[in-house]
Amino acid sequence: MVWGLLHGAPMFYLRFVLAVVAFSPLVFLLSCSSDKVEEMQAPLNDVSKWGVQLQDIEIKKIHQSDLDLVVIDYSKDGTALGRFSRYEVAKAKQKPDGSRRLVLAYLSIGEAEDYRDYWKDSWQANPPDWLGDENPNWPGNYTVKFWQPEWQGLIMAYLKHIISAGYDGVYLDGVDVFQRYKDRTDAQANMVEFVGKISRLAKAQAPGFIVVSQNGEELLKYPEYRGEIDGISKEDLLYGAYHDGARNGSQLIDWSWGFLKEGRDDGLSVFVIEYLEEAGKRQRARQELDELGVISLFTRRPLDTLVAF
Repeated sequence: MVWGLLHGAPMFYLRFVLAVVAFSPLVFLLSCSSDKVEEMQAPLNDVSKWGVQLQDIEIKKIHQSDLDLVVIDYSKDGTALGRFSRYEVAKAKQKPDGSRRLVLAYLSIGEAEDYRDYWKDSWQANPPDWLGDENPNWPGNYTVKFWQPEWQGLIMAYLKHIISAGYDGVYLDGVDVFQRYKDRTDAQANMVEFVGKISRLAKAQAPGFIVVSQNGEELLKYPEYRGEIDGISKEDLLYGAYHDGARNGSQLIDWSWGFLKEGRDDGLSVFVIEYLEEAGKRQRARQELDELGVISLFTRRPLDTLVAF
């Protein structure tokens, strides 16, 4: 049909049209590629409402919510048998109107948890070299020497299960465990390297995979760390660092915000979780966090519901 229209046309016109036809697919591909790159570089830009639930998770309630992003445990009870199926994850990723939400799987990389499928009962009597003391605030959770290859291997295997289940990304908890190793001069660098390994493995297997870290905001001073994650979440930025409901000192707030702002200015999404029961404090904190330009969540510390308030 095109050749019939061009038959008898001047040669210069023919060459021009053929050049446009040949070039058009390239333009289309470059346009699509550009859109895809932008989407992969800023996967959290459209998130304004989010929730975290690690207990009593109901996929149906997640599906029915209007949240743009949800963080859940990848298993109902921490075991392999309790893992959410690909179908359940896909259901959680769909909003009631058919649009997409992001679903991230919780992954603790700074503590071993005795209810996880990687845990061995023999470790109680004969713990591996990388296993440390039990967390007095969270029974069943144990500090780990996170830089040791055996622990990192367990995490990488766990990460592969998360990827194969179809999650959009991971929410890394326990990143700040390096703070417990003050006598280890390269503890921060070790954690930056560990998170980098996690990010590179995940993004190689699932392009566009999202990595959000929680706490340990001082690592944001490392450009390579900022380059490996897509966002950071901070608990208790304004309240509750020392006592639930108590306002943090301005020096502590400024210290944390200095790092968070550096990450935000470098294109990272910044999330903040506040555990506040008092409505008046929540209202003031929400206004303050909105002014900072972060994505806030007000919920209960047990994280047994998507959004508590």
